[in-house]
Formats: sequence, structure tokens, C-alpha cells
Amino acid sequence: MIVHEAPKTCGFGAELSASIAEDVMLHLKAPIIRVAGHDAVMPLPKLEDHYMPTAARIQKALKEAMKY
Repeated sequence: MIVHEAPKTCGFGAELSASIAEDVMLHLKAPIIRVAGHDAVMPLPKLEDHYMPTAARIQKALKEAMKY
């Protein structure tokens, strides 16, 4: 799982997951999951909490990965 605050698409996590997939995809026990900011412009500070990855979103992604 890759967690970062940048947008999900074209962010650091996308590049990192692509590199992992190129090198070790056949050795992974579960797919690469990215928990990131939404693919939108960073909102004003009052709405920042809705944009950033939260503990709940991370926990949901972990449960999804554990299904494999």
C-alpha cells in the first residue's frame, strides 16, 4: 500500500507503484493499492481534511488488501 497526499493520478505514488509493478509484480501476494488525495485541485484549508487520506480510508484499503 502506498499512502501519500498528492493526487492519485500522476503523483509520486503512481510512479512508485508503476516501478514496483515493473520489477516484482509476479512476487506480490496482493495488488498495489494507492490511498492518496483526490484527483482534484487542492481545496482551501477549511476543506483540506476531506482531501487528504484519512485513517478510515487507509483502514478500508488495508482490509481490501487483506482479502487476498
